[in-house]
Amino acid sequence: MVIYNGDVDPYHPERSRYECRACGTRTDSGGVCEACGSESLINISVPRE
Repeated sequence: MVIYNGDVDPYHPERSRYECRACGTRTDSGGVCEACGSESLINISVPRE
């Protein structure tokens, strides 16, 4: 099976990814969500071995 979508897993160990709990938007910087203005961003980057 061949996966044609090359951006399936955007995880990189050297940077964090955040997801807004309110609207689900993902971003590379924490703080305030640019899409909805919520402050409920959580870090979804987890180390993988």
